[in-house]
Amino acid sequence: MLLPERSAARVISCDVFDTLLLRDHRSESRRFRDIAALAAQRLATEHGILRDPAAIWSVRVEVQRHAYRALDLARPTGDVRFADMVDAMAQVLGLSGPPAAILHEAEIAVERAQLSANAPLLEWLGAEARAGARVIAVSDIYHDAATIGLLLGALCPRHPVARIYTSADHDATKRTGALFATVLRAEGAAPGEVLHIGDDHRADVSMPRALGLRTLQVVRPRHLILRRRTDALRARLVSALAPPPRYDRPGSRLA
Repeated sequence: MLLPERSAARVISCDVFDTLLLRDHRSESRRFRDIAALAAQRLATEHGILRDPAAIWSVRVEVQRHAYRALDLARPTGDVRFADMVDAMAQVLGLSGPPAAILHEAEIAVERAQLSANAPLLEWLGAEARAGARVIAVSDIYHDAATIGLLLGALCPRHPVARIYTSADHDATKRTGALFATVLRAEGAAPGEVLHIGDDHRADVSMPRALGLRTLQVVRPRHLILRRRTDALRARLVSALAPPPRYDRPGSRLA
């Protein structure tokens, strides 16, 4: 990614995942399995509750799939909220209170372990902020701003991001342009005063450019894309060969 010496932008808007924070070679399916394994381990060791990791993974996948299907029918410009997905998962898995909170905590723990800061971009953004530009984060994600702030604070504690906008918080997405409209109103900025940086061509390049924003694309390395696709294929094969997930009786505990 070639960064200009100066942006000449009043506001610099950055995508979060695979832009400010870089994911590793693991696919989404693999990440969900890692989250399920950690959640099952913590449920057993901290609360004596037995839940099959495969069942937690299966519930997560199904809940997310149905949530986005319902969203497409009811609010195609909006987004789902992770808190709502966790509530649905907890109900299916028979969890409540602190055990249910583990589903959220495991997600954040795995994200922290598998993400890394985009140091060159953050260094450039810091220089832009010191020169007077306002740096914000704008993400199409089911997490709220508080969660994104937690991840940024843990992985790049001296980051220059002044405010975080997420599709979950504003029920509007970058890919439809609705979130950019929200950002422009909140920041009191004209489209030509904003430079948006991100990795997704539709959400971070073509849509903001159509709205008059300047754009800069972060291109993921081809070898990383190939490794993720390979990892996703491996995960599908493992899922196909694995026995059906065991949904333990709600409330079942270790003896």
